[in-house]
Amino acid sequence: MSIWRSLSGHAAVATLVSGLALGAAASYLITRSPRTDPLRLGPAPAYATPIVGVEARGLDALRQLDQTFADLVTHLEPSVVHIRTESKASPEAMFDFGGVSGVGSGVVYRSDGWIVTNDHVVNGFDKVTVVLSDGREFPGKVVRTGDRTLDIALVKIEAKDLKAARFGDSRSVRPGQFAIAIGSPFGLENSVTIGHISALARTSQVGDPRLGDYRVYSDLIQTDAPLNQGNSGGPLLNINGEVVGINSAIYSRTGANAGVGFAIPSNIVRLVADTLIQKGKIVRGYLGLIPENLKPYQLKEKGIEGGAVVAELPPDGPAAKAGLRKDDVILRIESQPVTNQQDVRNAMLRYGPGSKVRIEVLRGDKPLTVTVTLGSVPQEQVASLAPNAGRPAPRLPRVLDRLPEDLLRPFGNPFAEDAPNTQEPGPDVPPLRSGQAELGVTLVDPSADVRARYGIPENVRGAVVTDVKPGSVAARIGIKPGSVIQSFDGKPIRTAEDLAQAMKTVKWGETKQIRFSRYAPNGVTTVELPAVFR
Repeated sequence: MSIWRSLSGHAAVATLVSGLALGAAASYLITRSPRTDPLRLGPAPAYATPIVGVEARGLDALRQLDQTFADLVTHLEPSVVHIRTESKASPEAMFDFGGVSGVGSGVVYRSDGWIVTNDHVVNGFDKVTVVLSDGREFPGKVVRTGDRTLDIALVKIEAKDLKAARFGDSRSVRPGQFAIAIGSPFGLENSVTIGHISALARTSQVGDPRLGDYRVYSDLIQTDAPLNQGNSGGPLLNINGEVVGINSAIYSRTGANAGVGFAIPSNIVRLVADTLIQKGKIVRGYLGLIPENLKPYQLKEKGIEGGAVVAELPPDGPAAKAGLRKDDVILRIESQPVTNQQDVRNAMLRYGPGSKVRIEVLRGDKPLTVTVTLGSVPQEQVASLAPNAGRPAPRLPRVLDRLPEDLLRPFGNPFAEDAPNTQEPGPDVPPLRSGQAELGVTLVDPSADVRARYGIPENVRGAVVTDVKPGSVAARIGIKPGSVIQSFDGKPIRTAEDLAQAMKTVKWGETKQIRFSRYAPNGVTTVELPAVFR
């Protein structure tokens, strides 16, 4: 078996070789002889004459801003880490696949070695390595929430006296403010981008191939600070040098930055991180209602500054049994004021099952307090933890409504989507059968629409996979929608019909070599694997 990656375009080269090619170029530039280097001109002269048409006072203000940004980055870089992840080869494969790897970022949360990052950066990998800004590397132990609505995880390393980042109050964030992102896009460590906070309170569902499901994000901070694959888990910072969010997803037609990125608010991150450190796990209390935000006119009509309205209330849930009603406005849970629906959800992380919590509500224009005994989240109602549960997730933003639903995506591991299924088959794998075998895929020819959908270049020929049957032969070797099968049993495949004809002679129990490729903006991954038909 062989595996290789072919590249197209300068961006793809920078992605995969990272420091290798760039480092070689840098070495060439700095080792040229000074006697023949016409660029060695000494320090730049200081010009006393002002630039014509530019006010000196304005230039001074720009220089001060420029210096401030540079000083902030110098101060913050030691608190940002690079995270490398690796998975072992498939246990069912009788060959050396070489494993699957990814890159991401993280933030030093505590000086005694606690690192905060995205769950999708570290979930499912066998080995996690944390690289500090000074170059030291440490193996990391991952602590997860196990909750798909909380894309936050911690990594513990055996290190002391680290420079912990300062976490700010994400409630104070406002659209239009400056935003700074530091991370490892495409594995390029300590990369800095600057932009603005562009919107607040975004909500959506994002598919995560490694999770095998979708993640639910609510109350996201939107930014135009450029984010790319590898920025996930890194900080979004304000001009006070405080972390106001953890970068987690982008909205993009191509998978590369399109100026719309999203970060999990720092207040949620702190709550999750503190709970994981103290308890080692997240046990969410069950209130038994679905809260929604009030619109500005509703807040004005009721004469309040914040709150969350009870949109749905199952009759047998803890809230209903305690006397809460639909359309009640929740103002406070215990000592915590409620300004929006996210505050209600966050409260369920603070108080576990069995806790008795006092809830202040506004019913009509009458305030009242009820005491609710929280329950455990019913398994069949886990999905209702998501905002807009049972209804289509809103698309972001409205002007992009016509774009495909999968444009919002987590982006911590550039090749996570390309990873084959590395789980060993369980006891439900069908026994060896007789007769004509099935690969378990739906195939089409690479038409213009199909090429556009999956990013397949014009010169590529093969059978394009549009659907994969769960548990099938194709699924077990990592074939996914968008994969292009180009060779089967040593014979080239140029159309869907070619593969259909080739499959007619395959019987259960046989092994056939399959080569397939997947295309992404930063390159192509091509894999050749033996497929065992069983």
